[in-house]
Amino acid sequence: MEDERERVADVIEHAANISEQLLDGAVKAQRALAGPESHPDFDGVHCVEEDCGVEIPAARLALGYVRCVDCKTRLEAQRKQFRRAVWL
Repeated sequence: MEDERERVADVIEHAANISEQLLDGAVKAQRALAGPESHPDFDGVHCVEEDCGVEIPAARLALGYVRCVDCKTRLEAQRKQFRRAVWL
């Protein structure tokens, strides 16, 4: 009976470890998406998307954005459409 309890405890502990790893990965992925953007072509003023070039307001730049509101909204919609678990 004691061996069976130890096996069950081992399985539960293993499942808890896997769950914790998945949760940590999901949190890291969301933090990366929520963090400041970067782009090699960013000039510090204008939206980085091709054929846009709209000047980004100072308040938006202070938040770390490199895209105008319209381009960022379009990008997020595309990402949502093709979303997958990035932490696996």
